[in-house]
Amino acid sequence: MAAGGGVVLLASMLVPASQAAKTGATAVPTAAVAAATPTASPMAQTGPGNIIDRSQDTYISNVDNADHSQGRILHVGTPDKGTTKYRSFMRFDVSKLRGAPISKATLRVYNSYVSDCAAKAWMGVYPVTKPWDQSTITWANQPTVGAGKGTWFGIGNTNCPVVPNKTNPAASNGIQRIDVTDWVKAWADDASFPNYGIRFSAQEDVSTGYKDFCSMDPVSADSACNAAYNAPTLEVEFNTGSTPIISGNAHGKPYPGGRPAAHAALEFLDSADPDVWPASGPYQRWIPDADHSVFDTTLKGDDWEGGTSHKLRPGGTYGGQVLVTGDGPSGFIGVIPYPSLAGYHWAINVGEPSDVHGVEMLPDGTVIAAFASRVFGSAGIAGGLAVYSKAQGAPGNWSATPVQATSLAGAHEVLYDPSSNSVWAVGDELLVRYDYVDGRLKWGKSWPLPQQAGAKKAYGHDLTPVYGNPDRLWVGANAGMVQFSKSGATDCYDDSQGTWPLPQYVTGAENHWCTNYANRAEVTKRTLIKSVGNDPITGRVISTCSQGCPETQTNPDTNIWETAIIRIIPTSGPQSLASYSTDDRRYKATWAVPAYQ
Repeated sequence: MAAGGGVVLLASMLVPASQAAKTGATAVPTAAVAAATPTASPMAQTGPGNIIDRSQDTYISNVDNADHSQGRILHVGTPDKGTTKYRSFMRFDVSKLRGAPISKATLRVYNSYVSDCAAKAWMGVYPVTKPWDQSTITWANQPTVGAGKGTWFGIGNTNCPVVPNKTNPAASNGIQRIDVTDWVKAWADDASFPNYGIRFSAQEDVSTGYKDFCSMDPVSADSACNAAYNAPTLEVEFNTGSTPIISGNAHGKPYPGGRPAAHAALEFLDSADPDVWPASGPYQRWIPDADHSVFDTTLKGDDWEGGTSHKLRPGGTYGGQVLVTGDGPSGFIGVIPYPSLAGYHWAINVGEPSDVHGVEMLPDGTVIAAFASRVFGSAGIAGGLAVYSKAQGAPGNWSATPVQATSLAGAHEVLYDPSSNSVWAVGDELLVRYDYVDGRLKWGKSWPLPQQAGAKKAYGHDLTPVYGNPDRLWVGANAGMVQFSKSGATDCYDDSQGTWPLPQYVTGAENHWCTNYANRAEVTKRTLIKSVGNDPITGRVISTCSQGCPETQTNPDTNIWETAIIRIIPTSGPQSLASYSTDDRRYKATWAVPAYQ
């Protein structure tokens, strides 16, 4: 069973949107635009290293006083008409959510067995009102409980078999959810309602109500309960309207007791109040490992180093929403169900040359990866795009041989454009739009990136939508940051303000390279950009820079392309520098927006 957790006290408040001050600038999205762009709010799940911790669970019986805290299964009800009775207890630590506005809290459990399919028997869920310990609790000394709530379900028998989904656990039919919003709100914010956990119990005089559940220990011979996703879990939605930030972190934080082991991870951060990050940490961490139902060791998910590309997308052919992510050091590329972050729809490993820099999934399930130095074809050009079909990443039968590869020097990021069914990519010197036809890319049109002072290459690094303006893209480069107008309908370059792009390198393309956006002077204070993007709700811009910018990570045993800092720039006023730990080793930071534009 899980052991105790953290006790950090926090408060997170929503940040109000402000308005862009400059006439003609790309402004904060209007309410209508923001409503049209799908967004995600923070949703924390219990799990290794997350903001909600599993503290303890066990079951008790009226026929023994044994310690059942190491049991693989939790029992409730009676299997023999009242001779043997079971009740189960569980507790979660939600102290790090103190002060956060919680909108919804759900207890997720996996019902692995029921004695009677047809009964859909009642089960009671109660808040515990006294302390207890998983190793010493017995039927005789069990704590009292408060007013509970009933729930009716039952699955896991010959006539209603449990069908666990190994690669997409959230789709398993044994998953059951119980609303506990009022209790979790009180636990997190009301000293008069202390958190002593939850009791499960069922009818104890008839056998039709007997049920088994997966416990907090996922190691089990039970085919369902070997997935950590199926352990008892709280799902808590909070700070509604505050778009999360996703950022890979190669620094693996050590944890008390050694579980989970220190490991690089993709981190989900609440953007409402970054000042609390040092105390709260990320609300969610993800690694493509067995704890997150990536069991195929040939994918080398355990070698994950934080991720070099990560974005939320509409699920397309898979439905729902997905996380699309790639990691250069490990070579892992995957399409992960979101928000469950468990299992995968699609995954391959492209090798370990530290070369994967960008990934994108198209609505048909095709995945395109940008490689910065891999050579495709006979021309000897270092860098390009590789196209992988939906079938190539099917669980258990993956292939990393692309169905198509095309050269683009220094390719670093790729972006699908639903408005034209095209694919954009950025490299050392070019921004390219490819037509997408029958699962293949066809060169459409290219625009030279404006050079740096001294006619030096711009070296493009990032390419993201300007949320709120579907005609524009963000381009991040060694040279700096700029917006690009896809249509070129009107001139949008009005003043370099002494930063990239300088006017002599934009001549004739003033209708594409745009400088008329909110708070540009503050946004462009950095060069050597690794990522850039704006929040569709508040208009804030986040970016990361390294390899010589002021925020470059300089700690021992770090890399020059890493930083501990995420810059957050409002639509007016000065930037702020947000950090969880000075030991962090980040490459990119992106807004968790499940939309292409």
